[in-house]
Amino acid sequence: MLKSFLFRTSLLLAPLAALHGQAKEDMSTDILIVGGTESGWAAAIQAARMGCKSITVVHDGPWLGGQYTEQGLVCVDESKGTGEVGWGPGWHPMKRSFHRFGLFKELMDRIEDFNTKTYGSPMPGKPMHGPTTFRPAEAEAIFREMLQPYIRSGQVTLKLNHIPVAAMKSVGRVTGMTFRSDKGDTLEVKAALTIDASDWGDVVQLSGTEFEVGPDPKSRYGEPHAQEDVSVNPSNEMNPLTWSLIVEESQSDTPIPAPPHYDERRYLRSTSFGRKEAAKLKWDHPVKAGNNSPWPAKGTESKRQGTILSMRRIVEGTTSSDGITSALICYANGQDYPLERLPRPVCDALEATERGASMKNLVLMSREQRQFVFEDCKAHSLGLLHHLQTTVHDRAPDKTNSLRHYHLSTEFGTPDSLPMKPYIRESLRLKALYMMREQDSLMGEAAKVAKETFAKVMYPDGVFAWQFHYDFHDTGRAYLKSDGESGPWTHYGKPGRDIHQLSERSVFPLRSLIPVKMDGLIGAQGNVGFSSIVSSAVRLHDHRVHIGQAAGALAVITLKHQRQPRDLAGNHAHLQEVQHALCGGTEGAPMLLWPWRDLPADHAAFVAINRLSARGLIPATRDEMDFQPDAPATKSWRDEVLKRCASGDFQLVVGDNFTRGDFARQLWQRIEKQSPPPK
Repeated sequence: MLKSFLFRTSLLLAPLAALHGQAKEDMSTDILIVGGTESGWAAAIQAARMGCKSITVVHDGPWLGGQYTEQGLVCVDESKGTGEVGWGPGWHPMKRSFHRFGLFKELMDRIEDFNTKTYGSPMPGKPMHGPTTFRPAEAEAIFREMLQPYIRSGQVTLKLNHIPVAAMKSVGRVTGMTFRSDKGDTLEVKAALTIDASDWGDVVQLSGTEFEVGPDPKSRYGEPHAQEDVSVNPSNEMNPLTWSLIVEESQSDTPIPAPPHYDERRYLRSTSFGRKEAAKLKWDHPVKAGNNSPWPAKGTESKRQGTILSMRRIVEGTTSSDGITSALICYANGQDYPLERLPRPVCDALEATERGASMKNLVLMSREQRQFVFEDCKAHSLGLLHHLQTTVHDRAPDKTNSLRHYHLSTEFGTPDSLPMKPYIRESLRLKALYMMREQDSLMGEAAKVAKETFAKVMYPDGVFAWQFHYDFHDTGRAYLKSDGESGPWTHYGKPGRDIHQLSERSVFPLRSLIPVKMDGLIGAQGNVGFSSIVSSAVRLHDHRVHIGQAAGALAVITLKHQRQPRDLAGNHAHLQEVQHALCGGTEGAPMLLWPWRDLPADHAAFVAINRLSARGLIPATRDEMDFQPDAPATKSWRDEVLKRCASGDFQLVVGDNFTRGDFARQLWQRIEKQSPPPK
């Protein structure tokens, strides 16, 4: 069994192992972005819009877009609401109660426009999780389309299929990176600034920049949910991987074959059809039973419901002009792949490469070592689909919408028809000037009953608003007592990690993009300053796009002043420049700097309200989440705002129907006249 596993994986790694540099290309650039993820893509567009003439994006794969595309997470976990109390789609369990903004809004607008033209609806899948789904290949084309103007202008150079292999450094400063192409050629890029938007923090690791992986002990940040004794959470324990599956309807039954190491006992608790047998299994840790339905019942196809097929459905065939149903299968109960206590065949394969490799954190493994884990993760996902198409199909009385009638989409162009990469929930954490902590925006057990509020700590250098659940999927792996670590396994939630609580309404600090020591480097994607617990909340599509935008803006302002990113961190004037670039200073939808619930990006007063709020000039209690821009600007409210502007003497004209938004716009115009935005 081990020999077979090693052989199959070695075939996949052979092209990497055989590379011996054939040609060498040297480049120089102002901003080097490592990773064409959603964060790297956003950083490039932001920097280009701010006028940077030389931006180079180097990516290790063929597709741009990260979670949206190559990771196959093609359902955006958010609520798309109207800003009203009780707003948003009521079916979605993880609400973020503010409007879309920034490049994320522009991207989602384009995706929904495409869906409308192609499938007859902006949300053709009617999924339960989130309002919008999309085919990964079609989303990737939109990423390309939005970046293309800056490639045509010569501002952005895009290099695909290049793996980072070394960092160039000079006296505590990153000065560029060396890459290897899939053909074995060497690319050396010298850069004034480098943004690490890679999946695994390649620049951070290769440059020797400080970072953290694995669970944080309570002594590190004093977080309420952190463990006093981290020995219960080994260093390789982290939010699990999931290898997403994109399936589409077939003309006949198309079950897939059983993947390597398939054991039905792994999947019995994934639906109600295996609960009785699952209850008899004796695991070495307590596990929870599943009860989800595998697919919608006949006649209920178009309803939003939490079946495995419809939870993240991309296109619902009976109501779409496409006529064919397709879906994302990314199912927590049965598909997630924990990273501690790896199965024996995987451990044996890893140990054959390096003694102790099986206990390394996934971040710290080489690319070749990670591939052993990835292949087993793929097989685990395929095992779930095989189980649904065989055992569950056979037992289900209603087979109308059975997953046996579905096949894997071929749109990725991969030999196995799977996404190029797994969905990555957690990677390394940059040791940054500020490390975001759980207690900044989630007060432990009290948060379960607390009203929705602004965060306890609203960072003074906030560059965008965020909110999501602190959401660890099951990080523990349990084995059957009778079989040990060579047999089937399942997953379970571990104490201190089994957190599912909504964060308070928060902002992201600029300091969390900047390394404690290393110059010439800015973090992005998941390579930023937060604890492991906070990373479980700041990890989704919109967060990563916003992080990339902020990193791009910081890079351009840093270059403008010929300084280092850390020099800007504590400078109020430079912070204002970054905030101006993100909110009102460049083309495109502006960024939400303060998490007001009722403020759409196209409101006439959006920029003024955000800039004033970020400066602390707008009075608000912690639970006063609506700005009410169209409400009357009462005298008492105006006086309170002006009181906060103690350094300015503003003569404002107030009409009979003057709104809060009107007042904010006029006040911000006066403030800008006193200190005009930088050119």
